Amino acid sequence: MNTSLANTLFMLMQNYRVTIREAINASELGLNAMHVRCLHIIASTSQCTANDIVNKTQRDKAQIARLVKELIALKLINKCASEHDKRCFILTFTDQGAVLFEKLLAAEKHVNDQMCKTLNPNQINDFLNTAQQMIKNMQ
Repeated sequence: MNTSLANTLFMLMQNYRVTIREAINASELGLNAMHVRCLHIIASTSQCTANDIVNKTQRDKAQIARLVKELIALKLINKCASEHDKRCFILTFTDQGAVLFEKLLAAEKHVNDQMCKTLNPNQINDFLNTAQQMIKNMQ
């Protein structure tokens, strides 16, 4: 059963990533899953800093610094000094980044709808509850 579970989860994640990447032309832009995760964190965090991304992803500061630098180079985000602490930099979307993020959200909704099209709400809730419990078990 464990091998089947591992293979099923791997295939689900792989198919999900590939579909999302294709929908937003991520390979053309040079984006990977961590870039996308960073964009989500920036969108959902008021006054987002690189340290917020470090805390939410549990990745090391150097990796996040590289990801932020890449997103800036791609002109998807800006980095501006905080009004409260000039040593702290706030990350925000550029116009181009905001357009890409909206495209990403639409792609995710389409993929979610596609994945769940033959499932009823109880099956979806059961899956979400089970997945959340598995995540907790591994922490």
